[in-house]
Amino acid sequence: MWFFKKNENASIKKIRSILFLIFASLLIAGCSANSAIEENGTEAEETVDKSEQAIRAVIEKEFNGPDEKYNELWDAMEEAQVSDQYNDDYEAFLESPESQNLVNYVKETYAPYFTENGYENFVNTSAFMYSGFDHDYKLNPSTIEISQNEKETTLYNIAFQVNYTDENGESDQFNFKGKAIAPEEGKIGKIEYLDGFEDGLLQELQNNE
Repeated sequence: MWFFKKNENASIKKIRSILFLIFASLLIAGCSANSAIEENGTEAEETVDKSEQAIRAVIEKEFNGPDEKYNELWDAMEEAQVSDQYNDDYEAFLESPESQNLVNYVKETYAPYFTENGYENFVNTSAFMYSGFDHDYKLNPSTIEISQNEKETTLYNIAFQVNYTDENGESDQFNFKGKAIAPEEGKIGKIEYLDGFEDGLLQELQNNE
């Protein structure tokens, strides 16, 4: 989930923050193709192009990190949440500038690439999962491959690599595979990707805390 943040000593505070972000996302919900399309390309071809672009954009945003702006807004939100001003008034906290700034940044970053339900699910499971660790590191994605399923045209197979550089300048590479569903033109309904649990990137980040 996207709430793997910093260290175990902050777990209680993180649980409160998780509840905030889930609730906030519900409020929001309520209130490239590998080759260019030819001039005589069909509407289906155009749909493939826009959907692949959306998938690629999400991968690039999630794994070019850590996202320092997100981390700054998260920390500000947490400080406000436990402050005397909002500690006993959760509704007021949800309307605070600190919480709204975080919600708006997440929305601006990812909402354009998702359906309404797809965005809500991504925010509550995957968004910024790799950005909240308290040590110096860099991530960047490479060799992103996206292919449309021949029978299920809304289904896409995903494969990509993420380069991880730690605070000592040592680098490692992690291979991700997954799937995405794009039920609307250029809009993701669901996206999932994994690189393993015991020896994957998340475990590496946690080990270096």
